[in-house]
Amino acid sequence: MQRRNERTKWLLYTLLCVAADVIDTFLSNAVSNRVPYESLQPSDVDDLSDEEIQELAKKAPRLHSKHAVFKLTPGTIAKVAQDMDEDMSDASEANALNLIFAKTTIPVPRVRRVVEFKWERDYLIVLDYIKGPTLAEVWPTYSIWQKIGVAFTLRRYIRQLRGLKASPSTPPGPIGKDGPRMCESPIFGRVRSRRGPFASYAELTSFFNKGAQLAYDFWHKFPKDHPRRETRFDDSEALVLTHQDINPRNIIVGEDGTLWMIDWAWSGYYPPWFEYVAMNCQLENEEDRGSYYKHWDLLIPFVCGPCFEQEKWLLYTMGGLQFC
Repeated sequence: MQRRNERTKWLLYTLLCVAADVIDTFLSNAVSNRVPYESLQPSDVDDLSDEEIQELAKKAPRLHSKHAVFKLTPGTIAKVAQDMDEDMSDASEANALNLIFAKTTIPVPRVRRVVEFKWERDYLIVLDYIKGPTLAEVWPTYSIWQKIGVAFTLRRYIRQLRGLKASPSTPPGPIGKDGPRMCESPIFGRVRSRRGPFASYAELTSFFNKGAQLAYDFWHKFPKDHPRRETRFDDSEALVLTHQDINPRNIIVGEDGTLWMIDWAWSGYYPPWFEYVAMNCQLENEEDRGSYYKHWDLLIPFVCGPCFEQEKWLLYTMGGLQFC
């Protein structure tokens, strides 16, 4: 009975996704998608030198007490790059945002500058300041139809991200020109969320399959003929650009109602189903912190597609990943 209910749920969400994509394709052809007007305007840091930006950042107030994000000027913010690798020649979050700005119509803060931030021994990313509340702040006031509208919009964004496929030679993880980078993702678990770097898609697959076998042997103690041992990490689709931290805190509702996606620090090239699992993981983390977004859990399979089997496989694997 449970298996039948799961298949019914998967079929329902799949049909909804297909119908939504058909409607979205029709509307996209009928209406011109343009980059938000704000992103095309000059910035108030355009004429500043790198040294002047560094000095401003040292004195700028933090927007968040727990994060290195500063209100640099009236029109910009600055955040310290979160790359975990040393001696990188670029900032992966800025690379992702520049790619999205160039290749999609997803509203994201435009990267204005990337400067070496000697104070923090890292790179400082200067971004447009987007006015408006976060979706987390206004979500309780939304009607069910407004929430469905948000889901449609986010699904459109995810479809565009999945159109940004990595080449066969591109390593998984953050985008950079210096080769493979350390990956941070809720997919790897709460205890050790940073793994890699992985030189190839095959290496990422091998990492997870090894963790699965360890979990089956020592955590679940499955017999050798258990059917679960025949399942493998799903690498059937190409790596695509993935946000990995989509939650109401990281979406700003602009003054005209535009949904802006922010905080791409964990973004990179991963299997498409990572977005679904990451959204669920981040929802659990939000609830652990005391935040509750009614109906958000019901929208995730629609936004990302119902990746139920991949998530189930990963849950069986978690016990072994901590030993990899």
